[in-house]
Amino acid sequence: MAESFLDFDFGTGVASGALTAFFLCVAAHLWVQRLLPLVRRFWYRGVNISGEWKGLGTGYTPAHGEWSELVLALQQDGRQVRGTVTLQCRSAGHAFDVRLQATGKVTEGYVALSLSPTGESVPSPATALLKIEDRGAALNGQLLYRHPFLDIVDVIDMSVHRAHSAASAQLRPAAAPAPHALPAAARLPAGTALD
Repeated sequence: MAESFLDFDFGTGVASGALTAFFLCVAAHLWVQRLLPLVRRFWYRGVNISGEWKGLGTGYTPAHGEWSELVLALQQDGRQVRGTVTLQCRSAGHAFDVRLQATGKVTEGYVALSLSPTGESVPSPATALLKIEDRGAALNGQLLYRHPFLDIVDVIDMSVHRAHSAASAQLRPAAAPAPHALPAAARLPAGTALD
């Protein structure tokens, strides 16, 4: 009788220990993955740069027909930033695409990104320092990367804007009223030349 009682207590202890460990793991996961990001977002009062950004970049002395297109897909969690950067470089003799995994931090109006190649991309690590302009409407700065063909560190001056901002600011619905005309007193008389 005493032996079965001890077996029951031992089995119950093991089961309750395993169940407690499971609940602690779930609680830790929820804290780190769900609650902590919410707390960071609540306390962070800076500009949010999450979203898709598109723009062009040029080297210091771009050759005729040379250009780079940049697409950034960023997700911000407080001051931490992660995402992907796609760089398409085109020139007369070369064309290459680089897809980079981005991790970084927003500090005092700047975002610093550390970029590493992903998948089948050209193996070209990079880093970028970008100034957040116009309350988060543009990111301007430089991208330094290892050139995949020339064995040099190359620089691209870049300017990217939110993907939706380039066209949406200029579009108006067809039924929108025309902009207001200037009052008659503010109009110039016909034939007046402006210097």
